[in-house]
Parts: sequence; structure tokens; C-alpha cells
Amino acid sequence: MLLMTDKLRCEAIIFDFDGTLADSMPFLESIGVLVMMGFHGVSKDEAASRYKMTTGLPYEHQIKLNFPDHEQNEAAIEEFERMKIERIFNQELFPDAREVLAEVRRRGFSVFVSSSTFKPTITEYFRRLGLLDSFDGILGYRPGFEKGADHFKHVAKEYGIPLEDIVFIGDSLKDYERSKGFCRFIALEGMFTEADFRQAGHNGHVVSSLKDVPKIVEKK
Repeated sequence: MLLMTDKLRCEAIIFDFDGTLADSMPFLESIGVLVMMGFHGVSKDEAASRYKMTTGLPYEHQIKLNFPDHEQNEAAIEEFERMKIERIFNQELFPDAREVLAEVRRRGFSVFVSSSTFKPTITEYFRRLGLLDSFDGILGYRPGFEKGADHFKHVAKEYGIPLEDIVFIGDSLKDYERSKGFCRFIALEGMFTEADFRQAGHNGHVVSSLKDVPKIVEKK
């Protein structure tokens, strides 16, 4: 198990969006649970459990994994996306996000954001905050191009950064799962605890705040 003193030497840092840079998970969970309850007739507790265990995936995939072939799936997905776009721009960054982004840029890392939300939405979010220059690239969801292997391989190919020189930071077990076999991973506690990540098999760094990230990474 890595200690805080064990540095990750890398060239690029990819930040997850929801729950990592933006404090948006309570909002997304609330509407995700409401949609499951309304369209699939499950209790609030069951919906919350189903949402949590698939969080980190596009909601389209969460719905289809939890309710395979359900006749209301497409309507549920459309309703979630409608509710999300109404309020996503009101969701604030975590207090230390700006400082951390500025620090890793200052130290010469290539910086990316990877999201299960559509790219135009994430781009507009950071445009409104005046932070587009904080990133070398913004990677969003479209069918056939998802957070995980697709995004990691895109960075490697388009920016000439080997996968072994990429570090991905995320807050969900699915984020960890999708990093395996592709790049190194830093887990951020929030919806999931360090114990949750350890139980899932992650033996790398776990941080409780983004401000710990610059202490761990070192420019290769």
C-alpha cells in the first residue's frame, strides 16, 4: 500500500468531474433516485443503493444495468438529462479545486477532465467559471466514447502521453474499476470511503481532499 510520501511520477493528470472537481454528487444522486422511483417503481432506499453502486457511469448505463430491458428506460434517461441540464451549472466546484488545478498546471503537468456528462455541457460549465485554460482537454460522454478506456486511450494517442504516465483521480468505485489495466489511480473519498476502495482492490493512494494531490504527484 502506497504512503503519502510515495510519489507518482507522471506526465498527465486526468480529473473526474462529478464528485471530484465539482460538488455535484448530492444533486445528481437526488435526481437519479427520483427518476428510478418514478419510472421503475422502486423504494427510495433501493433506488439510492442502485444509484450508488453504479455511480461513475453515464446515467444511461446506470439505468440499463439496474433495469435491463425495462419499457420505461428511455423515458427515464431523458427525464434525468432534462433535470440535470436545468441545474448542473449551479453546482459549485469543491473549495480547493481551483487552487489544485492552478498548481498542477504551474508544475507543468498536462491536465484533463473526464466526465460521463456530454462534452458541450462540461465545456460550458468551465467556460462560465473562466477555467477553460486550466485544461489541455475536456473529455465528455458520447455513445462509444466513455470515461475510462476510451478517454485514457484518446489522451495517449492525441497528446502522445503513454498510459503509464497518466494518473486518473476519481471518487467512485466505477472510476477505479475503469482505471485498472490502463493508468494509475488516486481515489478521492466522498461517496465512498477508503475502506470501500480497499475492499474493491485499490492498493494505491486514497486522499480525503484534492489539496493532497499535489503532494503525491511528481512531474516525470
